[in-house]
Amino acid sequence: MRRKLTGQDSSGRSAFAGNPNPLLRDCDVRQARIKRWVTTLLILMVPVSLWIGATAHSDQQQRLEDQKNSIHQVTATTTAVAESVPAVSTELGASGAAATAVDSRWVYRGVEHTGRVSVDTGSPAGTTTQIWVDNSGDLSMRPLTSSDVVAASIFNAIGSWVLVASVLIGAYQLMRFRYDGRRDAEWDREIADLLRQH
Repeated sequence: MRRKLTGQDSSGRSAFAGNPNPLLRDCDVRQARIKRWVTTLLILMVPVSLWIGATAHSDQQQRLEDQKNSIHQVTATTTAVAESVPAVSTELGASGAAATAVDSRWVYRGVEHTGRVSVDTGSPAGTTTQIWVDNSGDLSMRPLTSSDVVAASIFNAIGSWVLVASVLIGAYQLMRFRYDGRRDAEWDREIADLLRQH
């Protein structure tokens, strides 16, 4: 008797579950579906980002090993006074003070080389500083360190996820903006129809 009066039988529940909420519109269903897809893709992107980070770590580690055999540290000696120059031309040296590029010389594998090396502004001629050179003895950039390798792998992992997340969330927000406008227009039309009927 209770089942008949209340309609709480299993067939009633399944019939109700098959009918969408009458307040839900087609754009609401589509937006919810897009949101689920975006969330799923963001979750799936986590292992992909970790793989990208691991690949970057492996590549940078190989580069570090290669640089150990191709970049070397030598001592350079300045041949002129590091005179002060306009502020736009100065940079910060290793000590944090203003640095100036000055003519210097160094010896690598018994061969003397010359070039401009950055030292603290005001340093006298004969100042020594450590520089990096390649196998030819020419000036080179500082080689990678283990910290650089770790930082690069973390940056690639997080950066790839953030990039994909930005695209997906941006696309979702754009669709949401469009659906919000469509919903507002539909509500305005239906409210106007309701007011006309009464």
